[in-house]
Amino acid sequence: MLLKTITIALLLAGSGAEQPNVVFLTVDTLRADHLGVYGYRRDTSPVLDALAARSVVFEDAVCEEPQTGPSFISMLTSRFPRVVGTTRNGVPVPAEVPVVAESFREAGYETAAVVSNWNLKAALSGLERGFMLYDAGFMDKRIGVAESERGSDKVTDLIVRWLAERDRARPFFLWAHYMDPHGPYKMHKGFNPYGKPLRELSPVERTRARYDSEIAFTDFHMGRLLGALPKANTFIVLVADHGESLHEHNYVGHTRRVYQTTMRVPFFISGPGIKARRDASPVRGVDVAPTLLGLAGLPPLDRMMGLDVIRDAIPLERVRVVETYGGSIPRDAEGRRALATRPPSLQAVIVGPWKLILGGRKPQLFNLAEDPEERKNRARRYPAETQRLTALIDVWNAANPKVLAEAAPLSEEDVEALDALGYLR
Repeated sequence: MLLKTITIALLLAGSGAEQPNVVFLTVDTLRADHLGVYGYRRDTSPVLDALAARSVVFEDAVCEEPQTGPSFISMLTSRFPRVVGTTRNGVPVPAEVPVVAESFREAGYETAAVVSNWNLKAALSGLERGFMLYDAGFMDKRIGVAESERGSDKVTDLIVRWLAERDRARPFFLWAHYMDPHGPYKMHKGFNPYGKPLRELSPVERTRARYDSEIAFTDFHMGRLLGALPKANTFIVLVADHGESLHEHNYVGHTRRVYQTTMRVPFFISGPGIKARRDASPVRGVDVAPTLLGLAGLPPLDRMMGLDVIRDAIPLERVRVVETYGGSIPRDAEGRRALATRPPSLQAVIVGPWKLILGGRKPQLFNLAEDPEERKNRARRYPAETQRLTALIDVWNAANPKVLAEAAPLSEEDVEALDALGYLR
């Protein structure tokens, strides 16, 4: 792997080609359908909408699992969480599994990450490998307890400073992670896309208004970051780790369900040679790593499970199985070990317009083209389709057996922070 990476870097250097900068821009808990680019009617995202206007925008992107750690590990390794054992927060990617930042660094890139979710700490995620700077310092409190996150304003401040001080003789790979839309949501002064005070809204509307305010606040500060980036020869890949249910299906949150509100994510790419367009290809979290490397002309990692969404042909009838292991993290080590052995609480398969969810009281079959909000269960009406999709999940499970990986030990600080974020039980 190292030899291949160095060889490509030398070829680029010898040809006089300048390696591009690659920016991995991520927002925690960001629903695609709450952005203007995906049709949202409220003004939450003018900055991201402008970026999307010069990007290839993927309209049908899903995460692998609706939890931060597993989702980002799948994106940055191109492996399903279950095959490396990282099906829950707090389980770091095994040392033998390569991550994309290592390839960028080996190719001569300056690498930096500024993250803002406690679950992305080096000890809990293992994603620091390959980064020359991995800043996971947290300065903000969630619900007044524990400094467990970092606001969008501070994330941008740190990155703008790093951009000003970096080695300009080298290309860079930057991961900028924003946290604010994660619950519990708060209203930011000057950022109210609803245009009404909270007291005039219903309880459901208040939840959504606060969530939209978090997006608008983040969008503003991402605009500052985008303004500081080099204008030429820079690719930007925008994606979210998962979405969020905001009272749909009588649920608020993300870890316990696999409806589209939590699984569908924004995904768009801008940069040199990228023509603005909408793309309906069925893409997924494991596609991120091969795409990031492909933008830089770097070879894929070993045993990647995804596709390069810019260069590879993506079948419209692609089979996408996603899952969740739900619930919170036990406080004690014995409980966490026992939890790791359990099967997924829910699985879903998406093929064309059809989506089947298994693991609940009964199968749930939806036609997403006709019923994007997943309100009409068609399992009884289309038993043959339910059977066909069930068989596809069985095949996928057999091809991707679940393995166990050791969870990270939790310090007292971890317990306090994760409890404040609602991850512990």
